[in-house]
Amino acid sequence: NIHIRQAFELAIDKKTIAKTVWKNTVLPTNHIVPQGMPGYNSTLAGPDGTQNLNGNVTLAQSLLQQGLKEEGWTNVTQMPAITLTYASGISSFDQEIAALVGMWQKVLNVHVSTSTLDYNTLLDKITASTGSQDGLQFWGLAWVGEYPDPQDWLSLQFGQGVVNNNMNYGQNVGADAARQQATQQNLANADTNFRTGARLQAYQQAEQQLVKDVAWLPMEQITSNFLRSPYIVGVVDNAQGIMPPDDWAKIYRMQLQ
Repeated sequence: NIHIRQAFELAIDKKTIAKTVWKNTVLPTNHIVPQGMPGYNSTLAGPDGTQNLNGNVTLAQSLLQQGLKEEGWTNVTQMPAITLTYASGISSFDQEIAALVGMWQKVLNVHVSTSTLDYNTLLDKITASTGSQDGLQFWGLAWVGEYPDPQDWLSLQFGQGVVNNNMNYGQNVGADAARQQATQQNLANADTNFRTGARLQAYQQAEQQLVKDVAWLPMEQITSNFLRSPYIVGVVDNAQGIMPPDDWAKIYRMQLQ
């Protein structure tokens, strides 16, 4: 239910989690396409139509009640049990999950159970969730871009029939499936649009709908720190931290006289 998904997102204070759990080493975000990537949308809004990252308690509670009513439930105790699965072995993840569970309990009065798996088993279960009504219900994972283009963050995650659409966006029996499929078609159109400006705009429009749908629940964007000698010349930094092969011919170490 889209309104219950929106309630879960708006119950989260992402800034507080970035500060208390990650010690401000990450950027809290509502975005799927991260800052620094081509097509990043600086005007993108969260599910409440704002760029607020502290949550929206009142609206979250209202949306939850709306979703419960739509599903024929009178209170949260009638909701199916919810389990959030994530990779074991990283204390920061444990802390983040604990913070999320606490916020959902406090704001929505909804208890979310947690389950940890080793990373490889988690990936196997996520893959097995594709096209299945019996797969993982709710999980935590990160995506590291493979190439600097919104297609890598959008079409390859949410497109019709793509291998990473383990969330089954647009390929489900939910009430919003038809609208999701329209967004998938918009992504497919953007993939084949050779006009750069129009193409990026189409991706931004699709991303805005994905965020409104809570197709993912974005939490944070990682940052990187590095040390480079001032004598190394010719390096052009980019948000992905990848050196284009042709750049190496222009990079050299300046010699001191």
